[in-house]
Amino acid sequence: MNFADNNILLILLSLVFIYAVLSILVSILTEAWSYYSKTRGTFLKDSIYKLLKDPLNKDYGYLFYNHVTIDGLKSARDKQTQYISSRMFAEVLVDIISQQAVHNRKINVVTSEDGPKKYQLEEVPLPETMIQRFQLGVSQMNTSQFSDLMQSFLDKSGTDYDKLKTHIEQWYNDYMDRVSGWYKTKQRTKFRVFGFLVAISLNVDSLHLLKVLSLDDNLKNRMVESAERTVENLEKDSTLRNDISFILKSVAIVKDSSGNVTAGSVEVARMQQVLKNLDSTSRLKSLIDKKELHELDSAMNMVSELNVPIGWSKTVAPLSWFADEPAKEVHLATIHDSKTPGLLAYLAHRNSSTDFSNIFKYILGIVISGVSLSFGAPFWFEILTKFVNIRRSGKIPQGDKSSKS
Repeated sequence: MNFADNNILLILLSLVFIYAVLSILVSILTEAWSYYSKTRGTFLKDSIYKLLKDPLNKDYGYLFYNHVTIDGLKSARDKQTQYISSRMFAEVLVDIISQQAVHNRKINVVTSEDGPKKYQLEEVPLPETMIQRFQLGVSQMNTSQFSDLMQSFLDKSGTDYDKLKTHIEQWYNDYMDRVSGWYKTKQRTKFRVFGFLVAISLNVDSLHLLKVLSLDDNLKNRMVESAERTVENLEKDSTLRNDISFILKSVAIVKDSSGNVTAGSVEVARMQQVLKNLDSTSRLKSLIDKKELHELDSAMNMVSELNVPIGWSKTVAPLSWFADEPAKEVHLATIHDSKTPGLLAYLAHRNSSTDFSNIFKYILGIVISGVSLSFGAPFWFEILTKFVNIRRSGKIPQGDKSSKS
């Protein structure tokens, strides 16, 4: 079966592309609300408190968030940080536990016959290396699940400080994967609210979009071309990230097997910085910065330039149901570039008829749009990529075309 020119596939691909573009607005509005309502920062803080909970020892969650490194990440005194990297988490946690070796010294009372009592901290020689201090700090903890976990990281690391941080980072990353799932579940209600808000404010009727796309080949073809260009740009970014990740892993393997820890360190550092930059530009941040506003502006301009049939107008349903007849006739004369009889007949009936069927279809179309947009941009861009790849699989290669001509 040739999927390249399958009309149903092209219509669905076009509709998915519209959902993907409009979902950018839904995602940004949701994240902006989470930022200003402090939802993300508070949720991250509660999750880390839960991770570091140890009733038999100190309140490590409190110590973690009052550490000078983490406290300095706050954008304001009343707003918690929205993101903590695994590297920073590991270094701060190691520092907190290592400080126990310094602060948990005993206080000795020195007495003399003539003078008053004097209190002196026990003079204990502190280890020079950080991993030795960490080991001493763990040994001074009461036995608990948390202390056992820290001890297991030590046992796996030996005397290698980098290995210790790697184990803690992996533990943190695995936990953050679960936290992300919890956060998404908590955000579903907000995505639904903003999905319906966008659907209503932009008058996005899914049933109307399907009908217009099935009758307007010019619009459908423009949507398909834009969708394919968008997917190509997404794949370029993903391919570059995967290529650099593969190079980093290859270099690390060679370095470990040869034992030469300095070989290629500069190149690896540069690649890691590139990866960090790519990740930071690909991740949807909580704060709407200039880059996100530019992306949103580009997306909405694309919708406008493609002449997608959305938005409010006195000559378009449902407002056209309350307009006078001359306004409807003028609108039908200029509604679309492709003035096919079927399209004009459909628009004339939809914009003028106020029977129960038209009203019910409109309400149902808005509901479908609200539910669809609530899935968010990542979901619809993933579906869009799959649809574009299905269409590509049905294209006839150039060589075959020439041989058949």
